Amino acid sequence: MMPQDPLTLVQDARQLAASTRWDAAATLIRQALEQRPSYTFYARAQRLIDEIIPQASGAIREARIAILGSSTTSLLVPILRALCLRDRIDAAFHEGAFGAFRQEVLEPAGPLAAFKPTIAVIAPNWRDLELPPIGDDADATVAAVVDEYRALWSTLHSRYGCHVVQHTFDLPGNDSAGLLSGLLPAGRRRLVRRINLALADALPGGVSLLDAEAVAAEAGMDRWANPRLWYLARQHPSAEALPELAEELMSHVRAALGLSRKVLVCDLDNTLWKGVIGEDGIEGITVGPGSPEGEAHADLQQYLRELNRRGIVLAVNSKNNPADAEAPFRDKQGMVLRLEDFAVFLANWDDKATNLRRIAETIGVGLDSLVMLDDNPVERGWIRSELPQVAVPELGASPFTFVRDLDRTRLFPALAWSPEDRLRADAYRVERDREQARAASGNLAEYLASLQMRAACVPVNGANIERVTQLTNKTNQFNVTTRRRTIAEVRHLAATGWTGVFSLQDRYGDYGIIGVMFAQPSGAPTRWTIDTWLMSCRVLRRDVERFMLDCLVEAARAAGVRTIRGEYIATEKNGLVADLFPSLGFKALERGDDRAIYELELDSVSDPLGTAIVREQPEVSFVPK
Repeated sequence: MMPQDPLTLVQDARQLAASTRWDAAATLIRQALEQRPSYTFYARAQRLIDEIIPQASGAIREARIAILGSSTTSLLVPILRALCLRDRIDAAFHEGAFGAFRQEVLEPAGPLAAFKPTIAVIAPNWRDLELPPIGDDADATVAAVVDEYRALWSTLHSRYGCHVVQHTFDLPGNDSAGLLSGLLPAGRRRLVRRINLALADALPGGVSLLDAEAVAAEAGMDRWANPRLWYLARQHPSAEALPELAEELMSHVRAALGLSRKVLVCDLDNTLWKGVIGEDGIEGITVGPGSPEGEAHADLQQYLRELNRRGIVLAVNSKNNPADAEAPFRDKQGMVLRLEDFAVFLANWDDKATNLRRIAETIGVGLDSLVMLDDNPVERGWIRSELPQVAVPELGASPFTFVRDLDRTRLFPALAWSPEDRLRADAYRVERDREQARAASGNLAEYLASLQMRAACVPVNGANIERVTQLTNKTNQFNVTTRRRTIAEVRHLAATGWTGVFSLQDRYGDYGIIGVMFAQPSGAPTRWTIDTWLMSCRVLRRDVERFMLDCLVEAARAAGVRTIRGEYIATEKNGLVADLFPSLGFKALERGDDRAIYELELDSVSDPLGTAIVREQPEVSFVPK
């Protein structure tokens, strides 16, 4: 079942839209956009997509995106609007005036200020640097450019608290200095690369760098730069290269909004190796050195291993006998991955959609966190039809392109790499040891005591603010308000109220940062309101929420606070915490279908709620009633 041609899908979507079946039409458009169509597709489908966007439901994030460039951006914005529909982002766009991005950022009361972006894109190109082929003082040039852009980032952060996507400078397609351009310290090509590296070194939290040179290489220089379009319309890059640029930009948007995928689920036969293990046996499958296909499969395994090492969880979903499926990971020479690299290993004869549901439940994530990698087009089509939330990359007919096909999906973008990211993949494997200990325990209290848990609570600071912001944007299930925050907003909350950042260890290992609480003074001077309370699902059923509330109560009492209010805002995914506040002694003040307000009188709290966790380095001692 090969995917339909994108333009055929557009025709079908147009018929559905004509009968006002907007969501069905949106589904077909999303399927077309997942195939990375050319610019021609966007030009032909733009009017239909613009008609569908306001009618389609199912958006999971909102964003206000400002595109501020030094060249024409009017052809880029419709592509981004279409990709936001694909990624279920309800996006509003502001297109800056041509060539005036500096003025627009610095103007305190202009169109950008009225728009109030949550994401701002600064998109210059190599011409903005105005570099001679061979300059004089390379160090001064680099420093001046970095200082200018740092000032722009600072202004955007202070005024709007937005995430900034900064384009690097691409390379000129032609250079009169020839070889000297890349050899001399002040040669233009070498200097552009130095500037880009210096920008990367200067990035503060809340700014990500879009590698324009890498996107140009993907598109090809002849497609990236069209001299005719530049002279006629100041269009750069060319229209043909805009889909590649838009895809890269959307990876930054998804990362900033917490929409990166977390789990990569792999098929086995003809995906991780060539052949069918159940029919060909260990000797009959091919992987690793000795054949071109075997090397390609091994390179795919190496790519997956690298994803795993930076925190992407791996799982197996294969139609196979379990013993057959596991054998290559133990006994086949040339394999890169091992059984211990997978958090979940499902080899059975159930349909793969059913197994994907099991994998999501076992790991504790939503289906929209999963990516399914499968060489079989029939299986890919089945999974897409049954579980549209799961991302299913389209793979070529040959394993030679599998790594490229997966890489270009940009499904696992990350704006930062934290210690918790390094720990995440191992954490799911260690969790199996914890579950075995739980099964062997006589009761929950005995099990929790056996874990020997130790936790710490510290305020938001420079060392943890990126991880805290990451958690506010991607935590869905244990999250009482599901408010998404930028780094600037987190910094403001830390300056105006109380913040708690919670980490946990037990005898099996270190979870890293697993919880966040923000509380703000509200109304009466003796009342705090919880703005944010979230926790990683990896530590559910550990009494961590009680420990977190104990820390908040301690800090509130020390500040003279007498009541704490909590708010529950219902979403599709946070029903887990619908009764959290009453379970911890809060009394209901208001209750509705989608929102409830609770209050805790601190005089009613006489003892710590959590007893299973030892607190390390407490900031404020618990003061009993």
